[in-house]
Amino acid sequence: MRILISCCLFFICLRSFSQTIDVDKADSRSAAINNLFTASGTPYVEAKFVRLVSGSPFFNEKMMRGIVISPNGTEYRNIIIRLNLMESQVNFLNNKQEELIVGTPLREVTLLDTVNKKNYHFIFSDYIETTVKPEKGFYQILQKGKAELYTQHKKTLKESRPFNSATYEQSIETYLTYFVLLGGQWKKINKIKDLPSVLSDKKSEVLGYINSKGLSGYKQEDVESVINYYNSLFENKQ
Repeated sequence: MRILISCCLFFICLRSFSQTIDVDKADSRSAAINNLFTASGTPYVEAKFVRLVSGSPFFNEKMMRGIVISPNGTEYRNIIIRLNLMESQVNFLNNKQEELIVGTPLREVTLLDTVNKKNYHFIFSDYIETTVKPEKGFYQILQKGKAELYTQHKKTLKESRPFNSATYEQSIETYLTYFVLLGGQWKKINKIKDLPSVLSDKKSEVLGYINSKGLSGYKQEDVESVINYYNSLFENKQ
């Protein structure tokens, strides 16, 4: 019951504020905002991963400043968060530095890596505009344009018992899968050679680019390079 009430409070608060809220600014720290980042979450408990010896359920173990967008489009900036991709959850630090789980679904999450000067942008599957809905979870947006490139960080928990041990050990493996969204069609990319047929309106140009660069396999930078090239063919064209 307490969790249900907390979720309702979170939703009410999301509906009550302007489109963009910076929680670092003094004029944003109203009672309702404090309620949003204290009462709305449930405590994060690491007990389920207490025997974890390798891998992580998170995109990055480290807490980062971030931006979250609610289902109704309200944007909250400068929250300290980390993204649990295994369970499609966002953890945040409240004003007591306690780690909680956001108690309601979010539309988008952006992690701001100030050390490496990189941003990581994720969108939940329900808000990807495609005719065939993707598997539930957060997908990282790698490229925007006529063709959009996404990657799924699929997390798999495995248990094994070492020789002469009475307890099991856990490990989490991460598998990356790439998807292209073009004209409402959601296409899985198993290898870079799949791209010419997916980007069929520029098939010969894309194939020529792949061959000229000697691209093969499944490296993220290579897949991004092809999508970036494809999108460039439509730039400056009205």
